[in-house]
Amino acid sequence: MRQIIYGIILIGMVAGCTSTAENSRRFERMNQFEDKNIVVTDFAKTDIFKREFESNGKLEAVRSAALTYEIDECIVSIEAENGDRVKKGQTLSQLDDTKLHHSFDKSLRQMEKSKLGLEDVLINMGYQLKDTANIPDHMMKIALIRSGFKDAQSDYEMAKIQLSKTSVAAPFDGIVADLKAKELNRSGQYKEFCTLIDDSSFDIVFPLLESEAFELTPGMEVAVVPYAFDSDTIPGVLSQVNPRVDETGMVQAKATVKNITGRLADGMNAKVIVRKSVGKRTIIPKSAVTLRQEKKVVFVCKNDTAYWNYVKVGEENAAYCTIREGNIKPGDEVIIDGNFNLAHLVPVVKMNR
Repeated sequence: MRQIIYGIILIGMVAGCTSTAENSRRFERMNQFEDKNIVVTDFAKTDIFKREFESNGKLEAVRSAALTYEIDECIVSIEAENGDRVKKGQTLSQLDDTKLHHSFDKSLRQMEKSKLGLEDVLINMGYQLKDTANIPDHMMKIALIRSGFKDAQSDYEMAKIQLSKTSVAAPFDGIVADLKAKELNRSGQYKEFCTLIDDSSFDIVFPLLESEAFELTPGMEVAVVPYAFDSDTIPGVLSQVNPRVDETGMVQAKATVKNITGRLADGMNAKVIVRKSVGKRTIIPKSAVTLRQEKKVVFVCKNDTAYWNYVKVGEENAAYCTIREGNIKPGDEVIIDGNFNLAHLVPVVKMNR
């Protein structure tokens, strides 16, 4: 029994020593950089710099159509729902066509009857219907009027058109929206059957300051970020700038984007960023710039030591800025994180992003 107790005590002592050793190594790792400043770096470079003009707008489908019932009849069927994707020519709703079929058949019989009358009139005039190419125009006109064929043909064409209006078909591929009609109701009580939206591409209209707008030209690069999906950045093209300043001092511009994510929708609010190339510049990440004595400073890392440089920045965008004045050259390793409390000539330890 005594041996068992000694064994338990020995195991506990070994475990305690092991735990103490692990904790000691952990503290050593945590404190190995205690006397230095941990920083993250990036490199200054010469590249094409793009100024950014930011605004907000609302997406509008480049192509949409309000589909209506053109005649007043009972709605027999509705073959689509809101949110359905439909193909061009697909039937979306069908009306009762009983009366119109009757009118069509009647007009067809009347036209065939008047055709026989036309033939009798021509025979009495010394011609045959198969020789219409040889009948003088004025004689043919008289025969058409006397026989009633022209009126019968016109009635037939109208009946054919009316019969075609008993169904509503999709004029292009798209998605169904705002459908309110219900089966077994009269079509005349609905102003519109539905709206069909082609959601393959969208326009977005947005305001710009007049000082910005007239720097822009159609064809410039645009990025659209929907507020509903702010992780999506969708490329587009500036399509137009309205050459008129409104009463608030703003100019309306329009961009076009493809629905490459499939998540854009008509009426969606989005941020718009127009990018204008201003040529090659020396650029650095904006986070590399900090303030010392109310002056802008960039720290350059050389041989694990921070050296500060006074700079004047030029154009800026969301991520980068240009260096207008200062001793920053392409290839310099600039400190972009951990530079807030740095001083000149202090040692640093570089960490990966």
